[in-house]
Amino acid sequence: MTSAAMRFSVPATAEPRVRQLVEATNARAAVHRLSPYALDISVPFLSDYRDVDGRVIGKRPTVTVTISGDLPRHQGWTVIARLDHDEEGETITSLFPGLPEQHAEAARQHRAVENLCQGCAVARHRTATYLARHENGETKQLGTTCVEPYTGLPIKGLEALWRLGTLKDSDWDGDEGGVPVDLRVPVTEVLRVAAAVVAMDGRFYSRSEEWKNRVPTAGSVDGYFFDRKASEEWRAAIDAEPGAASTAAAVRAWALKGYGSLSEYRHKVGQLAKGETVAPRHLPTLVSAIAGWHRDQEKEAIERAAQNSRPQGTKGERITVPATVTTVIELEERHYGYHAQRRRLVKFQDAEGNVYVWFSSAATVPGKGDEVELTGTVKEHSVYGETAQTVLTRCRVTEREPVAA
Repeated sequence: MTSAAMRFSVPATAEPRVRQLVEATNARAAVHRLSPYALDISVPFLSDYRDVDGRVIGKRPTVTVTISGDLPRHQGWTVIARLDHDEEGETITSLFPGLPEQHAEAARQHRAVENLCQGCAVARHRTATYLARHENGETKQLGTTCVEPYTGLPIKGLEALWRLGTLKDSDWDGDEGGVPVDLRVPVTEVLRVAAAVVAMDGRFYSRSEEWKNRVPTAGSVDGYFFDRKASEEWRAAIDAEPGAASTAAAVRAWALKGYGSLSEYRHKVGQLAKGETVAPRHLPTLVSAIAGWHRDQEKEAIERAAQNSRPQGTKGERITVPATVTTVIELEERHYGYHAQRRRLVKFQDAEGNVYVWFSSAATVPGKGDEVELTGTVKEHSVYGETAQTVLTRCRVTEREPVAA
């Protein structure tokens, strides 16, 4: 017997449908006493997924499907192709699924004649005819009703098996549009794009006035991968951002250190960083690792500088220094009758690493990272941990232009 085999790939989510369709096809073919086809499906693997514009935007769990069996044959005859004739005189040749190459070549070389049936020799309009090939090399073009009488092969059973050929080119996602729900994006790419966006646009602060009408970092990263209206120039600028890949590698290493941490957030980010790919719904969490890494970098820099902190001024002295706000902490309110007084602990650091502390009850205080000119009266000198601090009172803070790096 001549074997037929087809091999193609489908999304892993389509596996149940493929099994169902092959089982239904085999059941239909069995009614007409044709041998069933065997189905083999590989273990899932990740393959590139291309968007409608051909751009690879991620990876998708995929399986390889192999359908194989014996080519239906009777008394040396095999049906190798169906010829569909349209109203304009064109003929479309559809090979029998899994047809061996020698039969496929014979079908491609055959010169079809519209309305011709070499079985009954009756000339009439036909929308489809079939090519039958004998093992001796003889080829016949037959009408639908002549296939079974001439070859002994049941046309309805053959048509059932012919459906297997449609599986390869089926649209397994339907007409839903958008990206597949099982799409995965490489972790290294997400972090690289996030690092480039931060380098280009700055870090996103959700409570900052200047960010009220701007897109969060995670939104920009999502747009880079999935927004079909995003300009290629913008994507190219992100791809060209120097240092993004090295920053992404450092961020991933930082995230991995948090895996198993008592901090639920650090553990979750570490868990995402451990994988090679990430689902789109987890992009915001993974992207937030960029901000977390930057915060830790800044914290470490502040702590290193604070090791050089020395007491400044003398008790009661009024001093003025240029400094950067490093910490703003909400303290428990003080209550005077029905009036509540808001209190905050604000820490500053000057260029030499000296630390200043202000317990403020002012209506407004500067934000973390602000560069200011700090004027205050030395209340006392203290030590927090191993860091010397100058505690100030009656402070006045004015905004200062950031010093260029």
